[in-house]
Amino acid sequence: MKRNGLRALGLASCIVALFSILGMAVDLVQIATTETVPGISIAAGLNLVDQYKAAYTTDELADLAANGQTPGIRIAADRALFELNGGLIPLIVLDQDTLYAMAAAGDQDAADAYVFNMKGSLSSPSKAEAAIASAEVDTIEIALGRLLGGFYGPGSPVGQKDKDELLRMVVVGDSLGLRVAAATALTTYWIVEGTLTIDQAERAIRANTGVNPELVLAHQGLLTYLFGM
Repeated sequence: MKRNGLRALGLASCIVALFSILGMAVDLVQIATTETVPGISIAAGLNLVDQYKAAYTTDELADLAANGQTPGIRIAADRALFELNGGLIPLIVLDQDTLYAMAAAGDQDAADAYVFNMKGSLSSPSKAEAAIASAEVDTIEIALGRLLGGFYGPGSPVGQKDKDELLRMVVVGDSLGLRVAAATALTTYWIVEGTLTIDQAERAIRANTGVNPELVLAHQGLLTYLFGM
């Protein structure tokens, strides 16, 4: 009886755990497909990329990426298609002039590849800041900002900024690249601290949508992480 009872308890625990996992997945699908606030929908969609890769053909993904009803659907399909097509690898072998033209036309992946190929010349925060100051294309400025955010974040041996300075910079930074850098670093701070909840991140996104886009981006990064836990 005792052994059977333990087996039953173990089975019940497994069932509860399974339903918890499935429930979370269903919630993310619902959020990505029904949420009207882009930052929240996107955070959910970024956690569905693997599901989309398994569930849809490349033609279906291309259609969803272009015509999906919500930002969450579009980003999940877009990133799934990006990964299936090899990610950055097919891009970084292109010459910089081609990547620059693609980035100037709005291709963020091309901009990321362009900056990836520049990394050897961006070995310090001051060099990344100078590149941002001279950037003339928003997508490249965003890619540079993400790189600079690594220098600004917690634990960085060079360039680390405290959270209060980043909170100011993410709102009133002199350029898009600096604000993105602050957002990137803030996301890392919040993940390391582990004190903000899903509800707090969602409320911050709702409050700042249409007001402080890079602060939304910082909380979106955190929410993406929290949804994936």
